[in-house]
Amino acid sequence: MKKRFALIALLFLSITLSAQDISDSIRPILPDSVFMSEEFRAQLDTLSFDYTEDLDVTYDDISDNPLYFRLFMPLVLYGSAVSDAISPDIRVSADNDSLLPISPVESSTDYTLAKMIDEALVRIYLEHPELVKMTEKELMDVPGIVPISEDLARGIHIADYGAMSRRPSSDNGIEMVRLKPRYWKTFGNFQGKYTQSHYSDNWYKGGESNHSIMGQLNLEANYAKKQTTFDNKLELKLGYYTTEINGENTFRTNEDLIRVTSKFGMKAFDNWSYSAQVQGYTQFMPVYDTKVTTKLKSKFFAPAYGNVSVGMDYKPKFKNKKFKDLTLSVLMSPISYNCRYVSVDSIATTFGIDPGKNFKYTIGSRLDANVKWKFMEDFTWTNKTQFYTSYESTEFNLENTIDYRLSKYLSLQFFCHWRFDDSVKRKKDKKGNIMGYGQFKEYLTLNFNYSW
Repeated sequence: MKKRFALIALLFLSITLSAQDISDSIRPILPDSVFMSEEFRAQLDTLSFDYTEDLDVTYDDISDNPLYFRLFMPLVLYGSAVSDAISPDIRVSADNDSLLPISPVESSTDYTLAKMIDEALVRIYLEHPELVKMTEKELMDVPGIVPISEDLARGIHIADYGAMSRRPSSDNGIEMVRLKPRYWKTFGNFQGKYTQSHYSDNWYKGGESNHSIMGQLNLEANYAKKQTTFDNKLELKLGYYTTEINGENTFRTNEDLIRVTSKFGMKAFDNWSYSAQVQGYTQFMPVYDTKVTTKLKSKFFAPAYGNVSVGMDYKPKFKNKKFKDLTLSVLMSPISYNCRYVSVDSIATTFGIDPGKNFKYTIGSRLDANVKWKFMEDFTWTNKTQFYTSYESTEFNLENTIDYRLSKYLSLQFFCHWRFDDSVKRKKDKKGNIMGYGQFKEYLTLNFNYSW
C-alpha cells in the first residue's frame, strides 16, 4: 500500500513539474547544470553565504562540493530526484543503510553519491512536502544576489523530522519547528582503572602484592560563532597503589593532576587565528618520601604552575581520506608568561625557586601542539606537546596516549609522559648518583569509559 501511495505521489510531482515547463531539466541522475553551469553554482553560493558562519560551516567547505547543496540549503524540488525515483537506473545501486560520504566529490561520474542524495530528497518530498520552498526552475530564474529571508531558511533548522511529524497540526497546517544554532558544545568523559597483583611469601622471585586504582575525568565546554572561538578544558586525574613501607601496607599516589586550560581565538586568515591561552595545573594530594614518611615532597599548590600565552593558532583541515579523523592545533606564542608557586617554604628550592621566596616567574616563548587521530577503526592516538623557554632554562612535556576500544565501555590504554626541566635541582637515584633532567613515566591499563 505504501509503495502504491509513494508511486502515485511521485507521478503527481512529475506531472506538476512538466506543467511548469521544467521537463528539460530532468535527467536520469543529476542535472548537467550542477556540474557544468557556473550560473547554477553561483545561485546556490548566494543562497548559502549568509548562513555558513551561523551554522559553524565555512564557505569553502560548502562550495567545494555542489552535490551537497541540495541537502542542506532551503529545500528545492529537483526534477532529477523525481525522475530517477519513477524510472530508476538499475545500473546504479546505493546502500540505504550507509551514511553519505563526507569526502569531496573528486569527479562528476560519482553517480552512486548522486543517487543516494536523490533518494534522501525524495523521502523528504514524500514525508514533508510543506518544506519545499521552490522548484528547480524557480531557482534558476532568480536574478542576481539572493538574500535569505527567515521564512526561506526556516527548513534548515528542522532538528528531527520524525518528532515533527508526530506534532499536532494547527489550522494552517503542520507546525514548523525552528531551532537556533547552538554555539556552545560540551563534552565529558570518565575513565576508571583498576589493577591487582598477588605474590605468595615464598614466591621464588620475590615480589610485592599490590592494588592500583585510578580515576580520570575530562570536561570540555567550547564556544564557536562566526570568527570567534573559546575553548575550555578541565582535566582531573587521581590514582593510588598499595605498597609496603616499614612492614605496613599504605597507599601512595601514582597519578595526580588538576589542569585547567582556556583558549580564546579570532580568525585571522585561512587556517590561522589570533589566540590567547591561559593554563594552570597542580595536584590533589600530598606526597611523602618513601624512606622518610614525614618528609613532604609535594602537595596541593606546592607546586602550582601557571602560564599566559599570546600568539597565533594553526588549525589545518585535512581533505585526504587517510587523515579525515585527524585534528591538529598548534599554538605558537612568541610572548609567554610562565610562573610557579610553592606554598611550603621548606620545599620551594626543590622546584627552582630562590631561597626565602615562594613565587617565581619568567617571560619567554612557548609552543603548544595537540593532536588527535583515529588512525584505525578502534585505535585513537592523542598527543599533547608543550615547549617553553625563558632563554635561560627550558621546560618540555610530551604526553602520548594510545586507546584501543574493546567495546562501548571498555578500552585498553597505553600512556607515556616524558618531561624535561633544567630549572630545578637534579635528583639522586637509589644508589646516590645524580640523575639527569629528563623524567619519564608510563602505564598500560584496562579502562572503563563513560562519555556524555
